[in-house]
Amino acid sequence: MTSRATWVWADEAAPPDPDALAALVVRERVSEAFVSVPWAGPTPSTHRLVAALRGAGARVAALGGDPAWVEPGPALAWARRVAAAWLFDGIHLDIEPWGRSDWPGNEQRLLDGLERSVRDVAGGTRLPVEIDLAPWIAQTHPSAFDRIVRRADAVTLMAYRDRADDILAVSAGARALLAGARRPWRIGVETAPVGEPAPAARETFADDGRAVLERELAAVVARLDARDGFAGVAVHDAAGWARLAP
Repeated sequence: MTSRATWVWADEAAPPDPDALAALVVRERVSEAFVSVPWAGPTPSTHRLVAALRGAGARVAALGGDPAWVEPGPALAWARRVAAAWLFDGIHLDIEPWGRSDWPGNEQRLLDGLERSVRDVAGGTRLPVEIDLAPWIAQTHPSAFDRIVRRADAVTLMAYRDRADDILAVSAGARALLAGARRPWRIGVETAPVGEPAPAARETFADDGRAVLERELAAVVARLDARDGFAGVAVHDAAGWARLAP
């Protein structure tokens, strides 16, 4: 059975209901959840979510990231607080410097910062580190992409399209580089609305529903091979997944 993962963004003011989250994990056959952890470290709510997810049979990684974490220090400081809690099976970084306003013209500096942050977290915590990467980085900055993935233990490719052919097309270059780096990778898809005021239909399953998501993921999985590093799929995010129409 193909491994399935999901992101769980836990708003401190209104965290997810642990029982509802556990039910989603069982229903959708999720084997790993990436649970967001506040800057100051795990809270009582974090502990309740982790307990519920573990009770449902899922591994749990600490999810964190901010585009500012390409600067020295903050990623490692957060990760050390995470590791000190002895609560998680790994760390999942979602830093995405390409979303910064100063990205144009500073791409190499920011990607170098991302590489440094991944290296520091991996070396400073001894926990397995998985990172989110946009697949197009492999085409525009292949050397930086290769260096970053070699610092991580695994990668999730945010191949945000809603049809199998498109998902495979946008991730092809990144998948080839990952195979060469001998790093396991997941294919990530989106279920939350993208774009304002209406969803960008090609990027998310929000307007398609669960049946279409299952159909297209099955088509993706059928065309990928574990021998190339394929380690499963990841759905962004648990809240969007739960809201999908049948």
